[in-house]
Order: sequence, then structure tokens, then C-alpha cells
Amino acid sequence: MKNTQSLKLNRDFRRVYKSESFVGGYTVVYMRKNRYSFNRLGLTVGKNVGKAVVRNRLKRLMRESYRLMEDELKSGYDFIIVARNRAVDKTFVQIRQDIAYAMKKLNLKA
Repeated sequence: MKNTQSLKLNRDFRRVYKSESFVGGYTVVYMRKNRYSFNRLGLTVGKNVGKAVVRNRLKRLMRESYRLMEDELKSGYDFIIVARNRAVDKTFVQIRQDIAYAMKKLNLKA
């Protein structure tokens, strides 16, 4: 992810959670305008989704989905992508389509 940094601070996560969101079939995407010229990404998969192997797999799928559409997105936003329970058995293509649809609905495609 060449033009994106990670969201790391709890206060940044809380700020983004209070902003606009879109609930998809397998993910929830939160977004908020930031004061930088680049995007920042946070990924969340709760313990109720599954054990560590399952959670890490979902994070890898979501990170790769974002990376492939990174060039199409507007700059200057913070994103948090949260995996829902029903994302556990889904394929990469399904996760990617869900995130792409959410980004389109949030008017983030450039």
C-alpha cells in the first residue's frame, strides 16, 4: 500500500467510528476526511468472528482488497474496515466486491 498508512491510535479509531459508514453484507466501512494528503487504513476483526487463524485470514483478504482498489480512491480519508461474522467462509472475490460496493456508496471512488 504505497499511498496509505496505518491507523494506530485509539483516538483516531474512535474519531472515525463516529463518522459516516456503510454496512455491507460481509463488512462495515467507516470513513472520515483527514487533514493529510494520503489515506489511512485500519482493519478490525473481533474475537466473536473466530479464532486467530480466521481473524488473520480476514485481515489479509481485506488489506489486499483495499490495496487493489487504492489507486481508484480519493485521497485524504481515514478508513476502518470491520469484518462481520458472515465473512468467515467467503472468498477473496466476495470480500473484494463487498468493500468495492461500500466505497462506491460512500462516494470515494475517484
